[in-house]
Amino acid sequence: MNSVSTQNIRFRNRLLKGVLVCVAAVAISTGAWAQKLNQVAFRPESVKRVFFDGNLQGEKFQIIDAASSVVFDGELTKSKYWPCSGTKVCYAEFSDLSNVGQYNLILANNTRSLTFDIKGDVYNEVGKAMMKSFYYARASMEIKPVFAGKYARPAGHPDNQVYIHESAASGQRPAGSVISSPGGWYDAGDYNKYIVNSGITTYTLLHLYDLFGDNLASFKMNIPESGNGLSDLLNETIYNLRWMLTMQDPNDGGVYHKLTTKNFCGMKMPYADNLDRYVVMKSTAATLDFTAVAAKSYRILKAYENELPGLADSCLKAARLAWDWSMANPKVLYRQPDDITTGAYKGDQIEDEWFWASVEMYLATGDSKYVSDININKTNFMLPQWGRVNTLGLYSVCTSETTNSLKELDVKTSKKKLIKLADHYLETYKHSGYRISIDKFPWGSNSELANQGILLMHAYLLTNNQDYLEAADACVGYILGANPLDRCFVTGFGNNSPMSIHDRRSIADGITEPIPGLLAGGPSKEARHDCGEDNYQSEFPALSYVDMECSFATNEIAINWNSAATFLILGLDAIYSSEK
Repeated sequence: MNSVSTQNIRFRNRLLKGVLVCVAAVAISTGAWAQKLNQVAFRPESVKRVFFDGNLQGEKFQIIDAASSVVFDGELTKSKYWPCSGTKVCYAEFSDLSNVGQYNLILANNTRSLTFDIKGDVYNEVGKAMMKSFYYARASMEIKPVFAGKYARPAGHPDNQVYIHESAASGQRPAGSVISSPGGWYDAGDYNKYIVNSGITTYTLLHLYDLFGDNLASFKMNIPESGNGLSDLLNETIYNLRWMLTMQDPNDGGVYHKLTTKNFCGMKMPYADNLDRYVVMKSTAATLDFTAVAAKSYRILKAYENELPGLADSCLKAARLAWDWSMANPKVLYRQPDDITTGAYKGDQIEDEWFWASVEMYLATGDSKYVSDININKTNFMLPQWGRVNTLGLYSVCTSETTNSLKELDVKTSKKKLIKLADHYLETYKHSGYRISIDKFPWGSNSELANQGILLMHAYLLTNNQDYLEAADACVGYILGANPLDRCFVTGFGNNSPMSIHDRRSIADGITEPIPGLLAGGPSKEARHDCGEDNYQSEFPALSYVDMECSFATNEIAINWNSAATFLILGLDAIYSSEK
């Protein structure tokens, strides 16, 4: 909860003409007032709301600037029940206030006050930290003090001696033979690397650059590659892309589902984990995800042949080989071997992977054979996550500059489909007590919300309808603290962010503060046994969260979750910066 500074109390007292309420204000502001807001700062263009308990509905509020002048006044909205939290809520809205500075919001009749900031660079600041979290997650590389400060560590998992698991054996690569597959990012709170989850993560970051490259061309975040002529967003993403390329069997084009130890290691640092590592069976889902990412990479990286000689062509060649393997093996579903207990990332429906790969191959090559079986009208699109990826293809179709004249993709219908899907979340946003688009809380609910924001941003780009942009921006506010838990879910930001995330590095490094820029999964009721039911204080889904290391269900981190929030925040920053 925001505390009231001496300066803030002085401003408030002036407004109340000398009434002696300083002590009461401090006491109330530390608990009973229960205000929820973006704890970091608002952008000048962003939605600006502070949420309060519903019993304060209709109360007058004023906003005071640093010169003690009243710059905005209004009243709290009517109270509304939000079934996700089981609470009634009202809010103050002051989105028209856009001047950079620090302000006080005061409910004069209740002698209560809070401080907030409006900063022009806040989304860039948060987005840069979230993007840099991928550097901290690099495998096979020393994380040096010059780039990481106190989070520096020796290299972990060189992955230059990785065993072919029995499930992945082939004539050219029998079980027990050794391959090299270094690099890439640790997937989540563990140290394994999974193609399916890397697929959506890498695409999301590549697509962010694809849409907003002009804004992100000079993006720097102090990593080893900084200053090489490329945006650091591309530099960091390429680190994982190069690992993905090593996961393809060059003999047949198939892609291994994951690189993993047989069991999760204990809560230790990466360099202390010496368990044997394996590549585990080839699957059609992994191979198609790989195909899509490699094809997308080709389209973006071919413009950087001087900086990255041969990489784009290597990606397209790998994509073609992977496509051919998938055509010969159209439904090889991942099945977890009996001796492997790490993340499965399995699914029995892979039509969405086929759609995504088909679209990306068509956009990369212009060859209509890749989309001959696609019917946009009959395709059911859903909010993206690692197991639902066809809408990623829809994003590429709707935003590609080359598709307007390509009838095979039916761009007009594609755009209608995207907007229809976005409209569902826009309506939820408009009717929500917390003015937010989420009303279900699966595992990784914060990522679900961030992906809703990405979808809404795409709808805005297609229509220029400000309602979509407003709803996307509200997703940022929620993630940064405007939620019933009064929690900023990004480590290192806000005054109430996660301190005990489920992440082996942050648990084992001996540093009090977790690695910054990580998005906690967020409230969910899907696995409350992880810490025991008694540690979860509410049965309401939006309140089912605990900041404990044991809570892999609500407090773990993952690369796909971070990539979605990174896209949302940096994408909005680019849109706002371009519209100045």
